[in-house]
Amino acid sequence: MTESVVQDNPLEKRTLNDLPQPKGWPVLGNFLQIQTTKLHQQLEQWATEYGDTYKIDIAGMIFVVISDPVVVKDILRRRPKSFNRTASLERVFKELGIHGVLSANGESWKRQRRLIMPAFSKKSLASFFPLLEQTSERLRLRLLQSCSHNTNIDIHDDLRRFTVDITTALVFGHDTRLLEKDEDGLQMYLEVIFPQLNSRTKMPFPYWQYIKLKKDRKLDQALVEVEKYAMKIVDQTRSELLLKPELANAPVTILQAMVAASDDEDNRLSDEELFANILTLLLAGEDTTSNLIAWMLYFLRQMPDVQQKITEEANRVCTMHNGSLCVQGLEELTYLEAVARETLRLKSTAPMISAETASEQTLLDGTELPAGTSLFLLTRLGGLNAAHFPDAEQFKPERWLEGSLTQEACPHRATSHFPFGGGARHCPGETLAFMEAKMVVAMLCQHFEISQPNVSTVVEEEFAITMRPKNLQVCLRPKP
Repeated sequence: MTESVVQDNPLEKRTLNDLPQPKGWPVLGNFLQIQTTKLHQQLEQWATEYGDTYKIDIAGMIFVVISDPVVVKDILRRRPKSFNRTASLERVFKELGIHGVLSANGESWKRQRRLIMPAFSKKSLASFFPLLEQTSERLRLRLLQSCSHNTNIDIHDDLRRFTVDITTALVFGHDTRLLEKDEDGLQMYLEVIFPQLNSRTKMPFPYWQYIKLKKDRKLDQALVEVEKYAMKIVDQTRSELLLKPELANAPVTILQAMVAASDDEDNRLSDEELFANILTLLLAGEDTTSNLIAWMLYFLRQMPDVQQKITEEANRVCTMHNGSLCVQGLEELTYLEAVARETLRLKSTAPMISAETASEQTLLDGTELPAGTSLFLLTRLGGLNAAHFPDAEQFKPERWLEGSLTQEACPHRATSHFPFGGGARHCPGETLAFMEAKMVVAMLCQHFEISQPNVSTVVEEEFAITMRPKNLQVCLRPKP
């Protein structure tokens, strides 16, 4: 990948027809060359061959793929006015009855986003800390019990339970306590939904409208079960608001804010919109954060020296705050945050984002695109570029510490890669994700030795709207 085609060719103009494209098959184009769960890796590989801006053909659906971080950042900044979510994403979500803030565009997106944002304010998240602390302790006890039987643990399942417990409490004010149960329940259904949504948005033909495969029936059943769960709590929330009408003006959960607004003529949300946003928050909260923590452990299991630094920092911060972490203490875990940021550089939970031109647009690299052009934005590739990061393939948390940032090219923090998106549609849960990741990883390093199993399968990247580790195992041994 070049450092920046914008810098190299600031005045060169080209159209969609001028863009290079990997050689494909008649009619099917590049469809047979793409594996949905590896889509991001295939697009990144083609970017090294065909340049920062190229196109692919998925059985007649044309996508422009963009990896220059300068161009990507500009597109993210210009959402949602000039660039929307793709029509395929909106169509699939609408078809399933889950068209919420994740897939919405225009005024519908603005209205729904406005209802969600207050829950992610610094004040709201600070009041949420005691539950984060309690849930982290439940995770510790669960892992302690697990490693008494077998030190090799498929830890991603436990991390998903943790994040579902956190997210349901934030959204509903309802603690699912999955960490204290053996059955899967809600988590099992959420695990079905995201991969299927990812697959359907890339399909050139909606076969499921004519024939249902086993995976399609599982998706339908998962949506039914999650909707039952969600709408039951919506009814409970409506009852709470009737008993305590003051909550309408000062809601303590996201759901209370959304239900209260659904009775307002200016912000009215249908039951379908309520469910869509509940599901969006559950999926985003469960998937992205558990993936981030899992990828952090992927690196830590190979690096006892990094674990030791995290442990020393966490112990030092705890000593400064009466023996335990607190909201302020989490902010002081600067080395641990550097570990999280370096993890996101190498193993972004969102290595690509889809978008679509809302009208005719000219990109910063001179590419002229008609309205309705579908885009794949490669948000990770710039972070792997040696022009931005010396020894880019190496895991070096120190590059994110203040001293290093003044010596290296500081712009990489904001302009090389975009794990939480950017612009008006920047992920509102970034602060919460870092709080959860710091709390869990600090706890693990303080109480366990983390290592790689003697015999383990190769860990692979698996894409399903977010990017997760496949086949991840860690060996946990309690510290004395």
